[in-house]
Amino acid sequence: MIDQKWEHATTEAVKISVTSEMIASYAKAIHEDALIYYDKQVAIAADFKNIPAPPTLPIIFWQFINVPWLKDAGAIIHGKQQFLYEQPLLANRTYDCSIHLKDITKKQSKKGMMQLSTHELVIKYEGQIHATAITTLIIFEE
Repeated sequence: MIDQKWEHATTEAVKISVTSEMIASYAKAIHEDALIYYDKQVAIAADFKNIPAPPTLPIIFWQFINVPWLKDAGAIIHGKQQFLYEQPLLANRTYDCSIHLKDITKKQSKKGMMQLSTHELVIKYEGQIHATAITTLIIFEE
C-alpha cells in the first residue's frame, strides 16, 4: 500500500528523449502499422513536424522515473488510463516528465480492502504541457 503521506507528492522531473526508433519499436509492439509512426516523409505529409508518437506511448515513460511511493507498495494492478494531448509528442524532442500522485482512496472489494491511487504523468516541452497521462493503480491490502 502507498503511505498516505505521499498523497499530492510529485516526482523529480526527468528528461526523456523520444526518438524515431523508440516510436517505431513501440508502434510495432502494439501492432500499429500506420506509416506516420515509421516514415518521416509520411508524417510531414500528414502535417506533423516529425514522426508522431502513438497516443499511448507515454505509458512507457514510467520506467524512466523514480516513483518513491511505489517502492514498497506491494503488487500493483494497472487500472484505467487516459491520455490528454495539447500537442502531439514528436520524435527528436526531449521532454521534461514528472508524476504527480493526485489522490489515494481505499475501497472494499470482494477480495478485501484495496487502495486506488490516481497518478498524473505530466509531459512538457520547452516549458509547455504537451500531454498528461492519467493512470489509476490498484493495490490490494495483504
